[in-house]
Amino acid sequence: MKLGKKIINVLLCIGLLTINTIPAFAEVDELWGVPFLAYGASLNESQRDEILELFGLTGLVQDEDFEAIYVTGDDLVYFLGMGNPNSNMLSSVIIRHRAPGTGVEVDILTPDYITRVTATQYATAMITAGVTDALVEVAAPTAVTGEAALTGIYKAFAERGVELDPKRMAVAQEQLQIMAGIANDLAYHRDFDSELLDSAVMELQGKLADHYEQTGRVATPDEIAEFVSNVLSRHNLQDLLTHEHIERLRGFAGNFQLTDAIRSQEFRDQLSSLGNRIGNAIGNINLDRVNLDIDRGVIANWWHSIVEWFRGLFN
Repeated sequence: MKLGKKIINVLLCIGLLTINTIPAFAEVDELWGVPFLAYGASLNESQRDEILELFGLTGLVQDEDFEAIYVTGDDLVYFLGMGNPNSNMLSSVIIRHRAPGTGVEVDILTPDYITRVTATQYATAMITAGVTDALVEVAAPTAVTGEAALTGIYKAFAERGVELDPKRMAVAQEQLQIMAGIANDLAYHRDFDSELLDSAVMELQGKLADHYEQTGRVATPDEIAEFVSNVLSRHNLQDLLTHEHIERLRGFAGNFQLTDAIRSQEFRDQLSSLGNRIGNAIGNINLDRVNLDIDRGVIANWWHSIVEWFRGLFN
């Protein structure tokens, strides 16, 4: 696991820089109108100006170049089915919809301030909830957990008349909480890396979708337990997660496969697109240019297997 820890932190970070390249407004205006900015409603005027600058909107005209909505604690409760209506909503997002089949991409512009949720966790939760073909940037002016951003994404789609399934949104929130919770519990463990957990959950969802397609039925509890065990072992997480963590993953898997995502080709396509994008990005990394004191033959074989899994998701 120490081996994975050494290179995941270096290589995936490099690869995700490639993934999170967000094109200009012009690509999406013809498809969805101007981009949607969802402010956290608790921002003060100075913080709103900071958000505008982070998103490259300073000097642009609201309602002409972009639309803006505010995300409140009531929205948090409505869209996520949990939380406090008096929550301090600070994280903000800008959403640009794009051509069908392009996939979901997320870029966290203030990674030091979004303390609980990774870009991959946002993307996979969005796909679980039914969001498709969206470019999303997330930012906050101070340290926050980041849930307001997901609420803003859902509210923006609702404003555009896209009705997301409440059951899928609830399972997406469960997914986000479990992934973020496990990552928080193990944050100070020297052998843990949250990106490995993110990819393990993606693989678990893929296995459940493949199982349904091949058998026409959802997995049994015993089959779920085997899937969870296999993906944790594949990502060298089996000795790090506690019994409670594993039970939570099994519970999520059971709830996930009871939503229509399990039989949705659109879900499969969106998750496949995300996996292929990650695979292509990390596959372009030149290991010889990374200064690591490790056996490069071992790393090359291990890294190739990870790249090919991402590229081959659902293929």
